[in-house]
Amino acid sequence: MVSIELSPIIEKNFLEVVHSTYNGDIQQAITALLNLHKKYGWKEQLRADVDSVRTEVRKRGGIRAESVDNAIEKYRSNIRRSDG
Repeated sequence: MVSIELSPIIEKNFLEVVHSTYNGDIQQAITALLNLHKKYGWKEQLRADVDSVRTEVRKRGGIRAESVDNAIEKYRSNIRRSDG
């Protein structure tokens, strides 16, 4: 059994959602939360990774438009070669 301490506001909100959406079944509500996390949690990690890369790129002076254009052209060339 899991026991957690919630602030009174969060506990009230949680119990209202459980009552109105899950007919008072806390286990069903927690299962739904875990399923949502499984389905969408990776997006949060991706966002954090992208933010980290952006920060590092800024530290190193950024990326020139020419570098982006060259990378896109190289990618498209590789795609054309693999399709043909």
